Amino acid sequence: MKKTITLLIVCLGICCNNLYSQAYQVPENYVLKVAADYSKYEQAVIGAAKWLKETPFDEQAEKRKAISQFVLSWINGSPTVDVELNETILDFNKKNEGMLIVFMSACARYVLENNYSKDMRAKHRAALRDVIAVYKSGNGIKKDKKIEKLIKSEEAGKLDEWIDENLKIQPR
Repeated sequence: MKKTITLLIVCLGICCNNLYSQAYQVPENYVLKVAADYSKYEQAVIGAAKWLKETPFDEQAEKRKAISQFVLSWINGSPTVDVELNETILDFNKKNEGMLIVFMSACARYVLENNYSKDMRAKHRAALRDVIAVYKSGNGIKKDKKIEKLIKSEEAGKLDEWIDENLKIQPR
C-alpha cells in the first residue's frame, strides 16, 4: 500500500510538472520602462526561470527563445535584481546554448523568491544548482567538461570552494 501511494505521488508530481512546463506563457505586450513595470512582472520571471529549468533544451525552441528574450529584457533593466557574469559562466553557453539564460534566470528567481536577497553566494549557489539540474537531465545537452567539474565539486560538497575559485565576481 505504501509503495502504491508513493508511486502515485511521484507520478502526479511528474504530470503536474509537465503540465506546468507546457502552460507557462510569456506575458503579451509587456512594457519595461519604469520600476513599477518590473515589479509587475516578477512572478512571470519566476515562472520563466522554472520553465527554462524544467523544459528540455531540444523542445519548444521558439517558446524558449521568446521566454529567454523576456527574461533577458527584464533582468537588464530590473532595479531590484543584479546578475553578475564572468568568463566561467559565459563558457557554460559555448557547448549548450541556453545555459547562460538558465543561470541568469535562476539568479533572478532566487532574489525574487528570497525577499530581494543581496546574498551573492546563495544566489550563485542556487543558480549553479539549476545549471547542474538542467545538465544532468541530459535532454538536448552536449557533454561539457567544465560543467562536469562543477558537478563533481557539488557532489563532493565543495560548491562554495568552486564559487570562490571560479566566480571572482564583484558586486555592482
